[in-house]
Amino acid sequence: MKQTMFWSKNSIIEKVSQIPNTLKDISVDIFCGVSEDRDYLHRVDLSDKNDPEAPCVCRGQDREPNPEEELMYSCIDSNNPGEYAIHPAPYRFMLPYRITGEGAKKEFRLLAPEELKAEFPLAYSRLSEFKKLFKHDETALSSFDYGLKGCKLLQYLNTPKIIVADHYSLRASFDAAGNHIFEDSCGIILQDPSRYPYVTAALNSSIARVFSEICQRENLSSSLLTPAALRRFPIAFPDDKLIENLVTTISRYLIYIHGQMYGAVSCGFSGNGEGSRDYELMKFYGRIVNLLVLDTYLTKDLDPRFLEILGENIKPFEGSFEYESDRSLLEDLHAVKQQILDTPDFGKCRFNSEFTNILATLKNNGVW
Repeated sequence: MKQTMFWSKNSIIEKVSQIPNTLKDISVDIFCGVSEDRDYLHRVDLSDKNDPEAPCVCRGQDREPNPEEELMYSCIDSNNPGEYAIHPAPYRFMLPYRITGEGAKKEFRLLAPEELKAEFPLAYSRLSEFKKLFKHDETALSSFDYGLKGCKLLQYLNTPKIIVADHYSLRASFDAAGNHIFEDSCGIILQDPSRYPYVTAALNSSIARVFSEICQRENLSSSLLTPAALRRFPIAFPDDKLIENLVTTISRYLIYIHGQMYGAVSCGFSGNGEGSRDYELMKFYGRIVNLLVLDTYLTKDLDPRFLEILGENIKPFEGSFEYESDRSLLEDLHAVKQQILDTPDFGKCRFNSEFTNILATLKNNGVW
């Protein structure tokens, strides 16, 4: 007969801190984004390209693609971090780099000002203008004016990654296209791409707040969000493949739902805020995946019938659906939620006293 353990805040932190596997063990690299102390020089507002007054669009080229678009990369603002999915950004960065090759053969180099002026005159003009306006410096443009310290940020452009920001608590977004530039955040490249959804879920779970307590106790750094700190993030994978598949699938659900909600807000649509039908859908799947992650890290003793019901109803969708705009998929996820709630045994599923104690302890300490 299993002996029930009383889980205090200290015992939970101790348990998590003893997990031997870390993000470092499963990652190719963990690296910094762009430091905001130099960002303003590169930031360019996005405007309608059909507007002849739009930034970096030549007059007389209405409805034509921006000829210097290859220098523009979407920027994620660390003050408005995404959870699971990336918030659309109203601006981009100009990066005067040439990137060639793919994978391990990918190379990049900084374009000298004279090259920039000859090949990308609009970008040269705009960066010179920024230097004059924001730096109050009217000297000729120098490569030092637009150089980035984060070389790895460029090395991993167009590479799928998890982007982690720290805004009261960790927020992890999955960047499947890998073409975003991000401020004061960390990027994570995994060895096994199939585990991106699972790791994204773990980083967005209550465990992430427990990890911040571990960092504080170990005086790991004055700021939690550094590559050195994230490398220490404990990673526990379920012994039961069903649970890992459930976490992976639900994480993909949440990437899609969050992306849909962010997209609706950015387009000016209302009705997706707190209390809305889609918001409740997001919270429903968020609670379930958090329970699965907590059980994996701490007790490994969820109600078997609870797992059976989830396994019967939560199925992977075919293909890569993270960026689909079809509302029908969102309706399918609402239907799956209702099927789970309508299963007669679902309301009878109970967590054992040990797991209930964990939830209460986390809630009382502001983690849940």
